[in-house]
Amino acid sequence: MRQIARLAGVSLSTVSRALHDSARIPATTRERVIEVARQLNYTLPDQHTGRFPNGRVIGYIIHQRFGAIATDTLRGAMEEGWRHQFGITMMQVSANQQWIEEAIANLLDMGISGLILAHASPQKLPHRVLLALRSRGIHVVQVMIKSFSEPLDSVCRHEKEYAEIAAAHLAALGHHLVLGIGTNRDIWTPAFQIRGMASTYITCPNGAPAEITQAFERFIDMAPRPTAIITGAVETAYRVLTLACRHGLRVPDDLSIMAIGDQYEVDRYPEITTIDTQAEEMGRTGVRLLAERMTAGIPPHEITDIRDIILPASIIDRGSTGTVVAE
Repeated sequence: MRQIARLAGVSLSTVSRALHDSARIPATTRERVIEVARQLNYTLPDQHTGRFPNGRVIGYIIHQRFGAIATDTLRGAMEEGWRHQFGITMMQVSANQQWIEEAIANLLDMGISGLILAHASPQKLPHRVLLALRSRGIHVVQVMIKSFSEPLDSVCRHEKEYAEIAAAHLAALGHHLVLGIGTNRDIWTPAFQIRGMASTYITCPNGAPAEITQAFERFIDMAPRPTAIITGAVETAYRVLTLACRHGLRVPDDLSIMAIGDQYEVDRYPEITTIDTQAEEMGRTGVRLLAERMTAGIPPHEITDIRDIILPASIIDRGSTGTVVAE
């Protein structure tokens, strides 16, 4: 679907709606998307029923600003979805509860058979949303973050483990003061403290270039200045790398940089050392779990063996972190 979207010049959600003959898509756009799909030998849904041949279409809700982790998670989900012959209808939403609720309502109107929630909103969805899904017999799997306060099947990030392995990695290199950009102070601070390290944090709610630039300018003025920076996204880490070079800082000799997430730009040097979250496997595992629930024949409200799957994380050292140089 990503290739169709690129060739047709539309978003992934537009591709999904066009393939399902949604009235919300202009006829000319729908025809263009379908023609591109045919040229790529893409299996089109049954236009008479609005469903794929086996009658199973799942919804996938994702944040409207795709980051590297979200994109990798979606890629894994789509690969696994096709193994199970699922059609996937995707909705892009902001981190706004109302938007997410409306997206779920729209997907229910489309007749989905299951739902993957992979958006980035820290605000929990109300219980009424879960009741609406269960009343339709819709199984739900949470991917990346937990969307509901109630126990529910999930394959999510485990930031506490990310903090622990990152702190261990930097401590072994002799770092004593670390700056977190876009990381959770409450989760990361204990991991550093237990190793006798200090940490400071700058929030970047939107991860916009201007926010990253302002964060880096604050970093430059710090005294003492942190010797390592950890970012919540690989895209942010590459912006930090560019800013460091402009200020004459050598990476990793003068400054170590690492990020949560897998690789983003392999043509940059040095490449960013990352905490591998297994994003693609998150997506695959989430869809696999959803498929198991859908084929087991047990109504969602009767499931008692709730699964909370945490994938192991690891450091991928690509050269942007190094030993602290004694002055």
